[in-house]
Amino acid sequence: MNAMLKKQFADKYANNYVETSVTEASPHKLVEMLYSGALRHIKVAKVFIEQANHEKKSFHINKALSIISGLKSGINFDEAEEIAGNFFDLYDFCYRTLVEASQDNSIEKADEVIEIIQGLHDAWQQMPSNFKEADELQLKRLAKQ
Repeated sequence: MNAMLKKQFADKYANNYVETSVTEASPHKLVEMLYSGALRHIKVAKVFIEQANHEKKSFHINKALSIISGLKSGINFDEAEEIAGNFFDLYDFCYRTLVEASQDNSIEKADEVIEIIQGLHDAWQQMPSNFKEADELQLKRLAKQ
């Protein structure tokens, strides 16, 4: 089997693995995956900022921006409007700061976003188990208690 065919099989396996992980994940796990993905892409973008590789930096910044947009658009304002608004503002700040980091090639601004997302990620991981494993309907029941 030639190298190109092996790469195609590996890519297909990786895509299937990611799709399966996403479709089988709880809402909590999905958000955790988004935080992890954003952190990974920002950290990789920092390396490319240092190397002045603008094409690869932009690729990873755009991936992180897409994830942050996804987090922003997934906010539910129906249940806890004030908390939802705070998350929206925080994600919006991260988005704008990451755009500035890209424009200015600023590792400091990227680090600022990493610090915020890492804090959210750490707090998210400390959530009680009954919330982590709950599906959407169970979360609504837990919220009413």
